[in-house]
Amino acid sequence: MTEETGDYTQIAEKIRREPYHALTNNCVHKSLRFRDECRRIGIRAKIVLALVITPCKRFLLPPYIVWFHAWAEVDGQRIELARLLDERSPFNTYDIDVKPVVAVYLM
Repeated sequence: MTEETGDYTQIAEKIRREPYHALTNNCVHKSLRFRDECRRIGIRAKIVLALVITPCKRFLLPPYIVWFHAWAEVDGQRIELARLLDERSPFNTYDIDVKPVVAVYLM
């Protein structure tokens, strides 16, 4: 692992540990903050805003949910920031499992 890789993984872990809140500290807010902190130390990170489809594993909800999600990318590697990697989303799935239907990359 290079020094640069260690820097951005530490930033990502710090942001993941912050409590998730749908209105004030969601995946978009966390991704923007990650990108800004990476830029400060010279790492080029981009944000992906996507319309995603994910299987829903909650009772009385449809089997698939379409919603918006955001994550960051560094050197083509997807970095999920909304919550801890082993923590489930409100739809009882993991964020890394969502597949984009339409994605917009922001530098």
